[in-house]
Amino acid sequence: SVVMLSLDYRNVVLYSCSCSQLSPLGELYFCRHCKVQRCQDCVSSSIDSFSCPHCFETVPVTEARKKENRCGHCFQCPQCSSTLTTRSVIVPSEVLGDHSPQKREPQPTTAGASSTPTTPPRTSALSGASKSPGGTKLYYLSCTHCRWNSRDAGIKDKRSPVDFKDRPSPHQKRIEELVSFYKELALKDRAEREKSSKKQVRRLRSFGNLLDPSKFITASGIDSPGSVRRGSALTVSDIKKVAAETTDDPHPPPDKLYTTPLCLEEVTTLKQRFLDPAFQPTQLDDLWPRPLSLIGRKLHRCKGCEHILLKAEINPASIRFKIQNIAQHVFPQVQIVELPKLQVGKSSTVIISFTNPVNYLMNFSIAECSPSAIDQTKEVVFPVKLPIGSFVLTPNDDLGDLLEDEDGFRCEDDPELVHERLPGKLVLKFSVAPEDPLNPVKFLFNLTFDHKSTLEPNKPEMYSVSAFVLVNLGRPEP
Repeated sequence: SVVMLSLDYRNVVLYSCSCSQLSPLGELYFCRHCKVQRCQDCVSSSIDSFSCPHCFETVPVTEARKKENRCGHCFQCPQCSSTLTTRSVIVPSEVLGDHSPQKREPQPTTAGASSTPTTPPRTSALSGASKSPGGTKLYYLSCTHCRWNSRDAGIKDKRSPVDFKDRPSPHQKRIEELVSFYKELALKDRAEREKSSKKQVRRLRSFGNLLDPSKFITASGIDSPGSVRRGSALTVSDIKKVAAETTDDPHPPPDKLYTTPLCLEEVTTLKQRFLDPAFQPTQLDDLWPRPLSLIGRKLHRCKGCEHILLKAEINPASIRFKIQNIAQHVFPQVQIVELPKLQVGKSSTVIISFTNPVNYLMNFSIAECSPSAIDQTKEVVFPVKLPIGSFVLTPNDDLGDLLEDEDGFRCEDDPELVHERLPGKLVLKFSVAPEDPLNPVKFLFNLTFDHKSTLEPNKPEMYSVSAFVLVNLGRPEP
């Protein structure tokens, strides 16, 4: 039996892309239309959709941009960064008239249990409050990890679980002014570039200036000749509208900083402050729950034909892929089975296996690489005695190791090249003689195999796919 070694195959066996860049097999894609393998640099990535990691709600890209990539229903604990849960408490009807904003100390019960709070909650005219014979059900946020709840921040209980909102940023108006200013600046810069490029290409006649339409283009479209042109420079008043105001007198520190003793247990950490960059609270009493960040699902496309190579399912709770064109499903997997101690000047036999990833017979061949191909990889390789020739891989069958098929595939293998044949796997011999004790032993060979096209199931087509495989055996012993 073949015993696999516990090696780091991420850097031991590398495959070449169509751009001659070497990458592990798990990081390569295979385009069925271009019929070549693609690496991370040969694909274009984009966000397909956003989803909440807690409630699994799918949000389109445009809607997620408006919500600042945050969920509108789930919140994050400002103290320990865990996900907050919504709990309920039943309040008697006779205490709902008190609007006092005091905090409540006792621990409430879970949803559906009765409780008698010391401080009556705030009433709200919002609809959706559920009434029970003993009172009205109100909701609050609680953390099951650090026991923080929304009552510690002075947030009133809500009549509905969806009534909790994030507090508005005090810098929102300033941010909108800057965004509007730089959008206008980008439009004017683009108009100036377009106008300068037109002047270099076009040869105007004596009356051509009167017919130039770019003179009448404004930020809102084509306008009259007396309007301000789109490419005009910014005025001083426009810049002063968004310019920051300088001051020599910074905000003085609060008086309690000098009179109140410092208690480190009430001071927030840097992580807690950076979770809320708009306010950056310094005291634990000022912490506020933050909406949970959305997670984006990427979509990978081939840069050559723009076809989709990898696309996840629409359901965010699923780990399956709707489209999955990766090289692991096409290329034979090359693994080192036995690696003896390499010594300088002594020939050693390295046992390497080739595994078939498909369920049909695969013909593959091993050949030496040309000097130009070795130069493209930019790797220092050593001469190795390769098992040059053509071989056949049996179909990949999960039950092949358990069932014995007497009428199965029979092939006469050369014992000098083939070490062992297993169901869906072929083990070959490579002879290595290290020469340099300082550099690791690396060798390169050309792998060519047959692949069946799945674009047209009724008319399957067989074509050849080739790639360079680099095997790193490590440094030899002196």
